[in-house]
Amino acid sequence: MNDLYYQLKETAQQNGITIELIPSNRQSIAEMMPDFQKKSSMIRMKLQLIRNNNEEISRLTEVIQTAASTQKEKESMKKVEQLQIQINKNTTEIKKLFEEIDKLVKEGDPDEPETRAMIYNQKAIQQEVASILQSGQNTIFNYNKTIQKKMKRQLEILEPNLSEKQKTDIISDPQGLEKMVLKETLGQPSLQLVYRVQDIQDKFQDIQKLEKSTQYCFQMLSEIAFLVNQQGEQIESIEQNLNKAKNYIEKGEKILAKEQEIHKKSRKKMCCIILIGLIAIGVITTPIILKFVKSSG
Repeated sequence: MNDLYYQLKETAQQNGITIELIPSNRQSIAEMMPDFQKKSSMIRMKLQLIRNNNEEISRLTEVIQTAASTQKEKESMKKVEQLQIQINKNTTEIKKLFEEIDKLVKEGDPDEPETRAMIYNQKAIQQEVASILQSGQNTIFNYNKTIQKKMKRQLEILEPNLSEKQKTDIISDPQGLEKMVLKETLGQPSLQLVYRVQDIQDKFQDIQKLEKSTQYCFQMLSEIAFLVNQQGEQIESIEQNLNKAKNYIEKGEKILAKEQEIHKKSRKKMCCIILIGLIAIGVITTPIILKFVKSSG
């Protein structure tokens, strides 16, 4: 093995390539792997919890869409708010775990297979984060769209002659709805009308609160995705260096094989020359030996 190393080293130097043996740090990296695996498992578990919460929000969105009573709507919206709080909590914990994993990766030797395995694992989790980020955005978009449709239907009951633009403006500014109702009723709206206006305003506030909460969540997930993307660029750089080194080795092996073939042919040629020399010596010395034998007899 050492002979091959020195042969490759000599061939590499002839081609302007420097090869040195680097002491392995594999044992310390291997010691870090269990901690990395533990943190990765925790991240995946929390990602699954977020996925489950998103699915539950989708289910509650359907409940709100078909709810016949305001009470049922409010109960479902309250549950959605609680689910989003859980999502934010898990997202914060995931980001913290990612930072700890990032530290482990940076402490490792980029040339070690264990370090590359950690980075590959990060990239795999990144795909899950991206998927959940997209799923979460779609879930909240559908939820808000459903709530806004309910608000528009309530507005149609209050004022059937409102245009689509007026409905959108009122949904964006529920205080305008209150002014409109007071104007239409000359400052004396019925109790039922007051309740309906209040319900629309409550829905608007719930949407605003949820949007603020989800923005925090999406920001955290985006930062996680960016962190993993940086590690992805690192592994790509490592792979490029490894491919370059592999090409150098392959080139060195070809040159070495060629030189060994030349050396083999040279040895064969030398053997032929020696054999011819021995035959020539035999031809020259045989008569002398025979003459000496006869004279001795």
